[in-house]
Amino acid sequence: MKQPAAKKDHALRYLSLVAVFCIVAVIYLGRLFYIQISGREGDYDTNYNRRIVTIQAVRGEIYDRNGTVLVKNDYTYDLTFSWAALSKYDSTRVNTIYLKLFSALAVCEEEEAHTERFFPLTGTYPYYSFSYEAKDGDSAVYYRLQRVLGDLGLANSIKASELANHYVETYGLLALGSDGQRLYSNEEIHKLIRLYYDFDAQRFSTSGQDYVFAKNVGIRFLTMAKEYGLSGVNILYNVSRSYAYPGYASHILGSVGPIYSEEWEYYNEQGYQMNAIVGKSGCELAFEQYLHGQDGQLLIEEDSRGNVVSVTVKKEPIPGSDVYLTLDIDLQIAAEKALAENAARVASDAGATVVMDPRDFSVLAVASFPTYDLSDYDYEELSQNEAKPLLNRALNGIYAPGSTFKLGVAALALTDGAVSKEETVTCTGKYHGVLGCSTYSTAGFEHSAVNVVRALAVSCNSFFSEMGNRLGIERMEEALAHFGFGQSTGLELGGATGTLAGPTYRKSVHGDEWTAGMTWQAAIGQSDTQASPLQLAAYVSTIMNGGTRYTSHLLKCVYRYGEDTPYYTFTQSEETILDEFPLSSSTVSTIKEGMRQVVAGSSTISGNMKNIPVTVGGKTGTAQTGKARDNGLFVCAAPYNDPEIVVATVIEKGNSGTAVSYTASRILAAYYKN
Repeated sequence: MKQPAAKKDHALRYLSLVAVFCIVAVIYLGRLFYIQISGREGDYDTNYNRRIVTIQAVRGEIYDRNGTVLVKNDYTYDLTFSWAALSKYDSTRVNTIYLKLFSALAVCEEEEAHTERFFPLTGTYPYYSFSYEAKDGDSAVYYRLQRVLGDLGLANSIKASELANHYVETYGLLALGSDGQRLYSNEEIHKLIRLYYDFDAQRFSTSGQDYVFAKNVGIRFLTMAKEYGLSGVNILYNVSRSYAYPGYASHILGSVGPIYSEEWEYYNEQGYQMNAIVGKSGCELAFEQYLHGQDGQLLIEEDSRGNVVSVTVKKEPIPGSDVYLTLDIDLQIAAEKALAENAARVASDAGATVVMDPRDFSVLAVASFPTYDLSDYDYEELSQNEAKPLLNRALNGIYAPGSTFKLGVAALALTDGAVSKEETVTCTGKYHGVLGCSTYSTAGFEHSAVNVVRALAVSCNSFFSEMGNRLGIERMEEALAHFGFGQSTGLELGGATGTLAGPTYRKSVHGDEWTAGMTWQAAIGQSDTQASPLQLAAYVSTIMNGGTRYTSHLLKCVYRYGEDTPYYTFTQSEETILDEFPLSSSTVSTIKEGMRQVVAGSSTISGNMKNIPVTVGGKTGTAQTGKARDNGLFVCAAPYNDPEIVVATVIEKGNSGTAVSYTASRILAAYYKN
């Protein structure tokens, strides 16, 4: 772990937080501004107004396994208006403040920060006409205009000049000073008309919500603005999530958002404020308990004119903890690029891959294609996309495992003594004259006898159908569940459990009685068995480590804010073992040798792996979909004899596992930095 980088980042974040509170203190102690951090609750006496505002805790950040930041916080400020406070003052005083704020925006070159956007008129005061958008029945400007006219009791046939005059008269924009001269120029009147109209367009006076005058403004503007202080002008302090690697790991990192009404009861019991930002998906949701922190409270006391008399911190906020994942961001990027490239090579629209350490089931990379960019997240648009980019196919996509299932059948057959390493089965091209063996005419062993290693190497259907026949479906159904088929992986983010073929599932779902032919199909990874890429990675890892299926995990450790030693570290133990199906070293070695021969025996796969500095073992799979093109699967482990990395890939309509091996080869190249 890159601890020095992490420490440096902690220090920078600490300084940022200190700067934020200094700004807050200056504004409050200057008695010129309200600050709105979260919400308002008040209790009053005869002399002063007292209110408590919530200081939202800074959300923890997310790092990869090496201490590289993945998700961090950006700090921004908005300038807002409170109608309840502003309505106490005469229009002349309020107009002056508004114009000074416009001036401050201009001086700071931040006019773009001003949020007004619904004005229906073109031209400048006093020469106005309705804009094209104001006449377009499908536009937001037209909709707002009709609503404003209705709210104000004005006729739909009103002229542009008449609408402008309504605001001039209502807010005294032609008022004269003591010297008999107009208080405001035509340009200033134009700005005020636009502002007041936008108030009405957003129902500022009746909505109960503050009006955002300027978003993401800088410290210079805030410093100038406080000199024009008025009760009712507030600074809203925002913390938003930003992504160090936009577009990568989006399915895993997840999104944040406001608490929905149906969630409020739960979060209220946890002590959250109603307007808190919480994790909605991915790691943001799974690790919410660590990332959220604890809000603080600030007691504000003001005099009758709205000036701040005192500020007292009643409860210090506690920042959220930093979460370190097992992901390696370099490997993640390589996985996502490789998957997209592989999909393009086979003209596929979708797929997924998972990279796992078989020694502790830590997840090193998770890629789902197509994907999306969290920094430009639009749920409505993404949810309507026919390609379903929001679907995390790596965790929730389920696919027939095809011939990758044969690894488990071989391990079971060897363990139960249904076959020995040396025993052979004769392949005649069709098992019992029914089930075809696609390798029969191409592998150079017509009417030949094959042992388990050779059967894995050439993926002989006849051999494994015979193993299914010998084992029986009841034994297969019971034993293959130990490898994780139809079971939860335990991953913090959840995921599909898939299904395992057998009489239990078949009868409960389809109502059919099980037949011998179904057993033959089940033994080669067809029939009803379906698994996610994550499940396939855990399944292969279970075989590689000798039969122990651990909890798959993304959490590595958790650091409290500003500390350099983790207070929680995930470790595998007896409590995190999901299942065990002990495999002898001889059985595991036999499976590994078959996997080695799969890679070595294919010019395409071995060509893809030619630059990998270790020997790779793998297994292809071609899963029938009932459509023109089958799904392609490829699982592998490296080094094959003592694996430290497992890759499981599925590409929809990928045709064959051989073609899909490209993804794994690029991932392994990145892992070995070759």
